[in-house]
Amino acid sequence: MVAGFLVVFSEPGSQVSLEEFQDWYNNEHVPLRMNHLPSFHTGARFSASDSLKPSWLALYDIDDTSTFQHESYTRLRANRSPREANLVGRLELLDRRTYEVLADSGESTKTSSLASSNPTNFVVTHGVIIATGQGISIWTKETFQQLTGVKGWVRTRIFKCIDNLKTGTAIVGKGPEVQAVSQYLVLHELENSSAGESSEFKDIVGVFPEGSVEIGELRTWSLYRAYPGIAQGNLGK
Repeated sequence: MVAGFLVVFSEPGSQVSLEEFQDWYNNEHVPLRMNHLPSFHTGARFSASDSLKPSWLALYDIDDTSTFQHESYTRLRANRSPREANLVGRLELLDRRTYEVLADSGESTKTSSLASSNPTNFVVTHGVIIATGQGISIWTKETFQQLTGVKGWVRTRIFKCIDNLKTGTAIVGKGPEVQAVSQYLVLHELENSSAGESSEFKDIVGVFPEGSVEIGELRTWSLYRAYPGIAQGNLGK
């Protein structure tokens, strides 16, 4: 069993109001997963704190990568409600990526990460491209060691992309360059934005020796909402 991770970047755009977007996400899209699928251990949404687009990020901890092919999950997209199908067709961007968990610095007593009991308030995401033969494992070990000394740091995880699909009114063309994403995604959890803006954190995230590693899609996000779920045993709370 390999733990999975689901990441969805989204942008409502001019054809979907923020009110409609939030109502759909909060009252239909997320509950269909968190309220009914034990395979979805956590679910949380974040808004961009860097004024960049896409403006929204949804993150889900999944029990096993096999869930991504299981009928209980795939049917949710195959049998969308008329409302959801219509709204998704009007979104400026829906960038869905599935991952396997590659490395984890470990759970922290500071927060419950993406679970709703005590969720992480601020996260930093970025892609990773290994430019030399060092390998992702070496980079991961060194990064974890360095981050332990950063004030306000909570947890870091590295994921390897399994599959991805970008759709939306802003997507132009169908070539591979349109769908290209980094092979690895890094999720840094921090207690607050100040920790993410600190020079000690930025030096670790943004500086690598001899060009061994390149990062892309560096983004910062503030918690909008973490959702209860059947796997957490706290529905209705």
